[in-house]
Amino acid sequence: MCYSKIPLEKIEKLRTNMHKNVDTVCDHLVNNREDQVQSALAEMENQVSEDLIDVVDAYLQSNNQESTPLLLKDQEELHSEIRCRHQKLSGPELETEDPVAQQPRETFWQKVCSWFQGMLHRLKETCQKVWTWVKEKVAAFCSKMVDLWNIIESLFSSVAHWVSTLQAS
Repeated sequence: MCYSKIPLEKIEKLRTNMHKNVDTVCDHLVNNREDQVQSALAEMENQVSEDLIDVVDAYLQSNNQESTPLLLKDQEELHSEIRCRHQKLSGPELETEDPVAQQPRETFWQKVCSWFQGMLHRLKETCQKVWTWVKEKVAAFCSKMVDLWNIIESLFSSVAHWVSTLQAS
């Protein structure tokens, strides 16, 4: 049975970086410094996104080696789109999307919870973008395969018709 496998070193890198970033966020929580917590959460979000994209890249390269050169342009396009959004992240953007949802006198811990939920929401959006990109590429590939099959089927039909015409004469 054939199955796909994600390289373990990429998963280990993702795990290690996630642990490191969670430790950093927790260290800043002890100090009750909003700016440090926001910065640590932004760094964590960027790192997780980059590591997830690296996992997808590694998966594609290890399981589709014959088509990898064709996919490099598409992979770079996805990287650029995700990186562009993450480079725009700054402290204020870590706040939740809905300013009405925030209380004027939120405690430090309520703010941290709100920032963390915002970060998780944006990571979910990133994963959805990656998933959409993969589905689009697979759909495009499937469409090309259907087109190729139709051409092959037409060719064999023509050859069969030609052979039957030759046999009849």
